[in-house]
Amino acid sequence: MKPAQEDAPPGTKPITNGWDAKASKPITVGYAPLAPRPDWLPKSGPGQRNVAPLCWSLSIEQWIFFVRACVATDAWKKLAEVKGEYEITMYDVNDHFVKPWTQGTGCSIALLMNTAEQWPVEGMFSHAWAGSVVETYNCLQNMVNHSGVPSAARFFFCTFSMYQPQDGAEGGLSISEQIALEPFAKIIESKPTHGMFVLHTTISEVYDRLWVAHEADVGIDAKLQMRGIGQGVS
Repeated sequence: MKPAQEDAPPGTKPITNGWDAKASKPITVGYAPLAPRPDWLPKSGPGQRNVAPLCWSLSIEQWIFFVRACVATDAWKKLAEVKGEYEITMYDVNDHFVKPWTQGTGCSIALLMNTAEQWPVEGMFSHAWAGSVVETYNCLQNMVNHSGVPSAARFFFCTFSMYQPQDGAEGGLSISEQIALEPFAKIIESKPTHGMFVLHTTISEVYDRLWVAHEADVGIDAKLQMRGIGQGVS
């Protein structure tokens, strides 16, 4: 393995796995073809700056639809070949799909999938970015099939709910600007109908992520209903 190179071969994007502390760079383990932007995803929207954080939501069925669109690409197939399908993380999805598909729009995936109207959050997902995407997908399926959560229920999921590209696009916000709006605290304090689900996967300990511990702490203070869920029935 070698540190990630700034210039990938034409038409590809580096696949990374781990961090080279000495070089202060992610480690490149291969290259995936660029994922073509889906025709169904709008190229413009209301702009992250113009929508209240309590409405940065997408439904469970929209989350599943988006991930299935990622899985259908050659980029995903290459990620699975190089890393193993269950080892694909939200870092990979962000790098290969979320950022390239939202750049220049000023809108998160959630806002692009809900351009006509933005609905209030009904629940929150707390997760580790290093967790398995496939196992997270199974967690959401279990929520619908075994925990009585409707597939149309709207949730905040930071990878898809926040604008990720950091490109200064009109109407967009940087990550730090979005965090300054305190979306996590505001959503938790709003006491959403379905509370907060902590998503557990086998490749990453969710509570190793400090944000998850912070969200749990705020949730406890707010007396919010919190449930953990994994691939198995919870």
